[in-house]
Amino acid sequence: CFAKDKGPWIIKPVASSRGRGIYLVSNPSQISMDENILVSRYINNPLLIDEFKFDVRLYVVVTSYDPLLIYIYEEGLARFATVKYDQTSTNIKNTFMHLTNYSLNKKSSDYVSCDDPEVEDYGNKWSMSAVLRYLKQEGKDTTLLMRQVEDLIIKAVLSAELQIATACKMFVPHKANCFELYGFDVLIDSNLKPWLLEVNLSPSLSCDAPLDLKIKASMIADMFSLVGLVGQDPLLRQSLSDRFMVDKQTAAPRVQVEDNKALHSFTRH
Repeated sequence: CFAKDKGPWIIKPVASSRGRGIYLVSNPSQISMDENILVSRYINNPLLIDEFKFDVRLYVVVTSYDPLLIYIYEEGLARFATVKYDQTSTNIKNTFMHLTNYSLNKKSSDYVSCDDPEVEDYGNKWSMSAVLRYLKQEGKDTTLLMRQVEDLIIKAVLSAELQIATACKMFVPHKANCFELYGFDVLIDSNLKPWLLEVNLSPSLSCDAPLDLKIKASMIADMFSLVGLVGQDPLLRQSLSDRFMVDKQTAAPRVQVEDNKALHSFTRH
């Protein structure tokens, strides 16, 4: 396969994170065979915005594998490279050009951050909706794109459904006891076709910029509402406990939990 493919390829260490140990090669002979690695085909025609390569982090919650219930959050984060894209082989070593990983690009001297959470299309991190607005202005079919993204996510989860569902039956006695949040990294090519880069367990929820806090905090709040967790202000706990203190001689207190019917921002599949 390597002999037929002109490359380049992206080499990733297995079970790593934050862009550590990733590098690109143009020839198979440059790949080390002494370690456990993953070799990924390089997408040669990435979609560019202002000449920069980018990918999208999307958040997916699976609340059940039997039956399979997948929820896709309506917002996400686009992470941009910090050097303008150039496909010539002389730049193959420039990770700030070819890799869109945020943990890597934030170390670049060219990284641009934005301090205003209401500005979603400036710097090296945009919101997903800002990217869709930009593409729509460019005449792209964003509705079809998002359908393809949803199809990609569903098929990725289905590919691991059997193994995870089997494990759940063995170790999870009650189906509603747990859920999983995944971080899907998706690259869009110049033909507006989405490609799955990887699926992250325990995706980063750190907030290095106001836009991070705006999107991730809302996502977490909606996720907790989705799985039925009731949020409580710790400052109100004491007054709440005082309210329900009753004499043991009287009837047991009844605590009414308000049914949250608010619309959440996850799309069910």
